[in-house]
Amino acid sequence: MTTQLRTRMVSEFICLADKCEDTCCKHWSMQVDPVTLERYKKEAPELLGAVEQDSDNTYIMRKDKQTGYCVKFEDGICKIHKERGEGFLSDACNFYPRITRTAGDALIMTATMSCPEIARIALYGNEPFVFDETLFARVPFEVRNVLPDGMTQNDIIEIHKLFMQATGDETASAEKIFARIASVSRSLQRLEKKDWVRAAGLYFRLAESSIPQPEENINDPFNLLHSLCGLVVASQKNIPPRLQQTISDMEEALHVRLDWENILIHTSDESADAYNKLHALWKNEMQENFQPLLKRWLGAQLSSSLYPFAGLGESLTERVTIIGVRFAILRLALISVYSISNSQLHQDDVVRIVQSLSRFLDHLADPKFSLEIYGEAGWTKENRMLGLLN
Repeated sequence: MTTQLRTRMVSEFICLADKCEDTCCKHWSMQVDPVTLERYKKEAPELLGAVEQDSDNTYIMRKDKQTGYCVKFEDGICKIHKERGEGFLSDACNFYPRITRTAGDALIMTATMSCPEIARIALYGNEPFVFDETLFARVPFEVRNVLPDGMTQNDIIEIHKLFMQATGDETASAEKIFARIASVSRSLQRLEKKDWVRAAGLYFRLAESSIPQPEENINDPFNLLHSLCGLVVASQKNIPPRLQQTISDMEEALHVRLDWENILIHTSDESADAYNKLHALWKNEMQENFQPLLKRWLGAQLSSSLYPFAGLGESLTERVTIIGVRFAILRLALISVYSISNSQLHQDDVVRIVQSLSRFLDHLADPKFSLEIYGEAGWTKENRMLGLLN
């Protein structure tokens, strides 16, 4: 019998529908799988008018050119779901924000924080990353198998749990935990995957001794914001209002201005002092209070990608680099909004920052350009990457 596991945040998730502050029915090209397309042809031909082919000849839900919403989005909810039920939703629409993978005979379902409600549960829920054994009512038409040769499904689950357990260390900072994860990831990268089972536990025990000295660069905070600008422009997508607010807050806090047309960042005479004040604010006031939140965020990154077996990037080194840079961007965004508001951040502010960054960064079509930018800044080197979080 197939083992079916899902994280607790998936078990607790309920779509907010018309109450969602950043609906997945807007701006995204939601794919229509072959099974759903055939069902429309046979049982609901009137729905075929809502489907089109994109430039890659992939079938997607058609969007309103003026609003960017799916043409079936009406009064805050999906008209197909309302009139036909979830059985007529494509896999992309039905399962989002859930992510399903197979590992041998195991089906494993996690979720992404690009959804506001998942971000809320992941950051503030009770043990959101614990696996619950369950039976899935529906399985996606196409599911990626992440089981490497020479491993069993139990091997994958146990190694993943080692990484997840690392994020729960109450004696270490989130930055230190990330440094350990980066160290273990780079060590495992040198081995064949079939040897990870015997080596992962040992590498975690030795991780502290393998962490290099962080190397900081005074331009890093400005390069982080500049790199985000470059990725947004390269994506050729409109900037959602929530992400625009997050970026604008960082511009204000750092006393810089982004030139979107020329992909430049303009600093001012106050920029260096502004960052020094942000850094002092973090060290003296924010760091201790935000550690649980950052550990939850880090746990969510590993959980959503079933790390180290999936995620953005072809290798563990690439995957951990992407997580590390995003960690630094998130931390800079949190400090910026905190400094501007001059008070504790409300839960809604935190969810907005985390989710807006996740909605953009988690859904980039190809991580290669991100890694090129990060490489030019030096962040693909472990000591430079750790310097971002020093």
